Amino acid sequence: MTHEQLNADVAEYRAAVFRLAFGCTGSRFDADDIAQEVFFKLYKYEKPFKDDEHKKAFILRVTVNLCKNLQKSAWFNKRADYENYKETFKNAPDSVYYAVNEQESELRETILQLNPKYRAVIYLFYYEGYTAAETAKILKISESNVTTRLNRARNQLKTQLINNKEAVYE
Repeated sequence: MTHEQLNADVAEYRAAVFRLAFGCTGSRFDADDIAQEVFFKLYKYEKPFKDDEHKKAFILRVTVNLCKNLQKSAWFNKRADYENYKETFKNAPDSVYYAVNEQESELRETILQLNPKYRAVIYLFYYEGYTAAETAKILKISESNVTTRLNRARNQLKTQLINNKEAVYE
């Protein structure tokens, strides 16, 4: 892979990689580190891709794997979490999590409160537009597991959003 090809791929996929990593880790700094590692692995990858969709799936798969590796590490589990999700969310670089309106902002903040396994399926299904079958291949889980996670995530989001609305009106 040439530097020009890598630069083009970074420009095209950087936001998607960052959003997925940020959604899985909840940390802008961890997401930046993971994104850097993803593109390093892409640069080192020597096999040709069938098409752009295959390359994108590879990049997202590597992102998910690196997020899982980080979350399993002793360092990650023993560190103190000093970041406030709302502040991290608002200060995400290049506005990759830019919210069009207050409702969308509230939804994205609520998504960040979900378990990482639910955030990943929500992101791939709704934001990247993958089907349940494609999401299952990327995450290396069964399609029924994807649909179960989507349903649980939707139910948790609905409950949390309703509770937020009720709290505003009290």
